[in-house]
Amino acid sequence: MLWSAASPVAAEEISYLTYLKGTEGKVAPFRVQWNEVDGATGRITIDLGVPYEAWLKKLGLGRVQAFDAKLNRQEFVVRDPRLMRFVTVVASDLVRGAQKNVPPGVTPISTGAQVEGAVLLITPAPDNLEVVARLHVTYPVPQKSAPPAVKDLVNGDLVFLGQPEPKQANPKPR
Repeated sequence: MLWSAASPVAAEEISYLTYLKGTEGKVAPFRVQWNEVDGATGRITIDLGVPYEAWLKKLGLGRVQAFDAKLNRQEFVVRDPRLMRFVTVVASDLVRGAQKNVPPGVTPISTGAQVEGAVLLITPAPDNLEVVARLHVTYPVPQKSAPPAVKDLVNGDLVFLGQPEPKQANPKPR
């Protein structure tokens, strides 16, 4: 009787191989682990992979990012200042890289990107996982004879789809 009053056991963490929608089979997948802690909360862990590790390290970011999510209707939502910081750092580096190609006579902008919004929407299902990164990122574009113009770097959804990672049938003995 005492055991039945204890909190429910957390669901098993499931690993997914996810792709940006439309890139399946064209690029290496991101490894995403999803753990639905209880009926109202979950935890997503995103491994961006070895190809991005050196660049992320240069930016002071880890290649693995983990966030807690809260259930909101039919999907789990991540609203986290750490996600905003991550998007800001990555987007600012991308903007600085683009500023290197400024035409002669135009002064490059020293500021980076401004993140207006960064939210993850997670829809888990037994056979797939959908993660929508809802982003709004702007940046200043230098002008030859006018103040910088504000442009959108991203203003919309990036949709990632994933299937459960195949389990190894015969793990190698150690």
